[in-house]
Amino acid sequence: MKRVTINALVDIGCLITFIPSLITGLVLYIYLPSGTGRGGNWVTWMGITRHDWILYHDIASFAFALLLAVHLLLHWRFFYHISRILGVGGRAKKG
Repeated sequence: MKRVTINALVDIGCLITFIPSLITGLVLYIYLPSGTGRGGNWVTWMGITRHDWILYHDIASFAFALLLAVHLLLHWRFFYHISRILGVGGRAKKG
């Protein structure tokens, strides 16, 4: 498989896992905040308990973090050469 194809699949995977992480995080922050004293983890929103929202959030976030790590590894050359690209430390290319 070509490197460009792998990059594209990883980037699409990052987007697909970021969206549920964002949505579940917003639900937990807005509708089911911690410390409300309204039943703890058994409070529900849309028929799903706070405990389950946290579980879905954790799964999506870990998957996103894993894919993000793969994304960074695929672009390690950019980060390795970033000082030259930005011209930091007097190692910038002339010309």
